[in-house]
Amino acid sequence: MTTETLSPLRCHDFIEAFSQGMAELEGLSVAESRPFCEALYARLAAPLADGVTTSDETLHSDDGHVIALRRFRPTLDEPRKDGCVVYLHGGSWQIGSLDSHQGVASSLAALLNREVISVDYRLLPEASYQQALMDCDVAVRKLAPVAIVGDSAGGRLVMDVSRLHHETRSPHVLGLIYPPLDPIMQITTDDLTTLGPTAPLLSREEIVGMWQLVAQGDPSRSYLMTPPHSRQAPAQVIEVLSVEHDPLTAPLETAVATWKAQGAEVGYHCATGMVHAALHAHHELPEMGIAWQAFCHALDRRLCALD
Repeated sequence: MTTETLSPLRCHDFIEAFSQGMAELEGLSVAESRPFCEALYARLAAPLADGVTTSDETLHSDDGHVIALRRFRPTLDEPRKDGCVVYLHGGSWQIGSLDSHQGVASSLAALLNREVISVDYRLLPEASYQQALMDCDVAVRKLAPVAIVGDSAGGRLVMDVSRLHHETRSPHVLGLIYPPLDPIMQITTDDLTTLGPTAPLLSREEIVGMWQLVAQGDPSRSYLMTPPHSRQAPAQVIEVLSVEHDPLTAPLETAVATWKAQGAEVGYHCATGMVHAALHAHHELPEMGIAWQAFCHALDRRLCALD
C-alpha cells in the first residue's frame, strides 16, 4: 500500500485532538507523561460499554510481581458465552493501563458476549520486555482463555505469548489489532517494505525508537522470535484488524498473505481512512466502528465454532 493508493483521511478532528495532547508531553520523561496520557485517553476514548460490569483483582507473576487484572462481564439478556478472552493493551510498551483501554476491552466483551480480562503488564523502561512478556504469559497460563486479543504493542505481546505456549501451533484464537511484527532497529528512507509510509500519529522513526528501547533494556533478547512472526503464523486461527494510514499496515498485509499460504486461517479487516490509535474512538469514527464490529463478529464466529 503506497501513498498514491491510500484513500483520504477521515478522522481529522481525532488526529488534531490526539496530536495536541501528545504535544503537551514534549520534554517529559515516560513516567512523567503517563498521567497526561491517561487524561488524554479519558477525553478521547470510548466510555465503558453499556451492559458491561467490571471488577478488579490480581495475580502473581513468576518473579513475585503483582499483576493487576480487570474483568469485563457483559450483562445482556442472553446467557454469557463460556470461555474468557485475555486482552493486552497497546501503548508502545511504555504507556497504557486498565483505565486507558477499558473502552476497547468493554466493547470487545459486549460484542463477543464473553468475559474479557485485561492485563496490566509491566511497562518499559522501568521493566524489561522480558518482564512484560512474563506477566502476559502468566496471565494466559492461569486464566486459560479461548482467545488472546491485543492492540498495537499489545498485539505483538499476543503473538509472542502464543509462540511461547506452542512453538508452531497455538491452541488459542488470536485477535491482532495493528501490531508491530519483526524488530526493526534501523530503516532507510526508500525502504517502504519493512515499514510503510509515515502517517499521522505514528511515524516510521517512532517505531524504530520503540524497538531500540526494547533491545536496550532486554539483554535476554526475548523479543527475538525464531522464525520471526512475519515468516511463520503465530497461531492457526487469527483475526487481524488494521488501519489504512499506518506504517505497520504494509508489513502486516504481507505477513497475512504468508500466514494464509502456510495454511493458517486468517481473517483480515482494514479501517478505511483511519490511523493508528483510532480504535480508541471507534464510538465516534464511523469507518473505525464498522471495521471494529466486523473484526469482533468474525472473532465471535471463530470462537463459536469451537464451543
